[in-house]
Amino acid sequence: MSISIDNPNLYFKLFYLLAFTFIFLVVIYKSIKRGYHLRSVLLMLTTISLFTVIGSRLFTIPILDWVNAINTPSLVFNNRSAIGGLLFGLVGLAISQRVFGFNRPMLDLYAWMGPIALGIIKFGCLVNGCCYGLPFKGFWAVHYPKGTHAHFNQWYSGLIENEALQSLSVHPVQLYESLLLFCIGYIVWKTHNVFKKNASALLFGLFLFFTMRFGIEFLRDPDGSQFSSIYYWGLRSYQWSMLGYAVLTGLLLWIYETRTKKEFIKGLQNSPYIHVDFIYIICISLILYTFRALLSSYELLVIWIKFVPAILLSLYYLYSETKLQRYRVLTSFLLLAPFYILAQTIPNQIPEIKQYKRIDFGTSFGDFANEVKYNPTQGECGTSYSTEYYKQVYQMVGLGYSQVTEKHNKTYTYGINLAGGNIKSTNLETNVNQSDFMLAANPFYKFDGEWIGLGFGLQLGKLRVNKDETLDVSNIEDAQKEYNILPEFYFRVGPRKYLDVDFNYGFMMPSAYPTLYSRTSIGSSFLLGHDYSLRYGRILNLDTDYVSAEALITDQFGINLMYVFRDNSFDYLNYDTSGKFVFSLNYRFGHKTK
Repeated sequence: MSISIDNPNLYFKLFYLLAFTFIFLVVIYKSIKRGYHLRSVLLMLTTISLFTVIGSRLFTIPILDWVNAINTPSLVFNNRSAIGGLLFGLVGLAISQRVFGFNRPMLDLYAWMGPIALGIIKFGCLVNGCCYGLPFKGFWAVHYPKGTHAHFNQWYSGLIENEALQSLSVHPVQLYESLLLFCIGYIVWKTHNVFKKNASALLFGLFLFFTMRFGIEFLRDPDGSQFSSIYYWGLRSYQWSMLGYAVLTGLLLWIYETRTKKEFIKGLQNSPYIHVDFIYIICISLILYTFRALLSSYELLVIWIKFVPAILLSLYYLYSETKLQRYRVLTSFLLLAPFYILAQTIPNQIPEIKQYKRIDFGTSFGDFANEVKYNPTQGECGTSYSTEYYKQVYQMVGLGYSQVTEKHNKTYTYGINLAGGNIKSTNLETNVNQSDFMLAANPFYKFDGEWIGLGFGLQLGKLRVNKDETLDVSNIEDAQKEYNILPEFYFRVGPRKYLDVDFNYGFMMPSAYPTLYSRTSIGSSFLLGHDYSLRYGRILNLDTDYVSAEALITDQFGINLMYVFRDNSFDYLNYDTSGKFVFSLNYRFGHKTK
């Protein structure tokens, strides 16, 4: 089997982003269900991502060269190590657990998610041609084209001629490793309740991981490794280290579970103290600023997509909590400092793009409640209604395609989005529920000038919009009316780079969100360009607030995030709605600079 893909490094970046996105979505979902403070959860995710990417880099660099590496652009020191990322990531997990006091379920969650995320990244390694295997002639063997690590190293070793178009056939060892990592994640997930103590599942996962890496190295080509190829008694020094780590973690797990009564990591209640978050944000910002030259743009992306919403949530809490009023001015300046650092990490040599195509992938999930009045009855004081209350739980995904043209500080965008998902309606009084599938197609057009923005479109299909309704009928079957066509429009006024105000009716695709239809906000791009924004707004039809952020990290990848704060309207029904996330990634291609 031949692997010959144009720009394979792009696919490595894609799988890298998918791995961190997987962790992000699962942790946020589990955190919402358990009622954790989301700002603390996002700061924990930021810490783990930051330590993981730094560790994956530093683990491949001699300690004496660390200072030089930190001050050198990432293209010079560009090797990565899954072992380094895993070990440093666990340090980040331990630090954030200690600061915020997350309990055992969060530790067990990472015990099985970590191997699965590494398994996703290994698919990128398979396509990219790094970490390749020994020569092998089985029917499932792979060979790589000229220009890849495998081809170059085999030519350098004299195994192939310089004119050879492809490398020798080799073991797809990255695929083996990926499948084994998925198995490790599954085993840890199925067995985590067997252990009696916190962190035991993590130790068990590490034991399996190090054992797997010891065995897999028998099939990996030593020339494709960035570590020492010195042999001792028939094994490479790297294999001996993996074997030593496996024995150490296995022994530590046995002693911890059977011979000690002390917990390594105590499970405490999730920390509610906002001043801890403020100090923590400043510390993360300083670390990011220190290592900004070492990290690549997509590595910075996986950090900022968690860090930005964490900062926004902390700002919201600062202004919504009356006891913090005296600290608002000073603390606001401190919390805006990371955005200056964000500006320093954005590449400043991106060519001026005049036209490009764009693919968006989005998802949203959450719950909400609404009130439906029906069965009108005329009385002495006017019309009275029977009332029913409904809980709605939804999961949506969307895919969009658009073309963007820029002329004289004006942006013209047209395209189409597709979205689908499920919404489950439950009557809060009778507990009767029903599930419905939602599907939408959304052609749209949007114009953004320096001072004015306009847009319009249509949503077509099987649609739902959450709102409180009054129906002049004697009975109802569901809490919402179904639509087949809905208009959408967008209006903005003000200079984008400084401060602007907008109003949206619809215009949420492809991250379709059935309840978030009418909203207004104020925001700025902080002089970074029209692909960047930080906004605070109001959901008019829900009477609640939201924060959103948008950023372009490279000329190919962008990110959009929105967090909607919980709605208090139905607290008297003992139904506590949670915060809601809308998340999308976009990939840009076909760039034209003229």
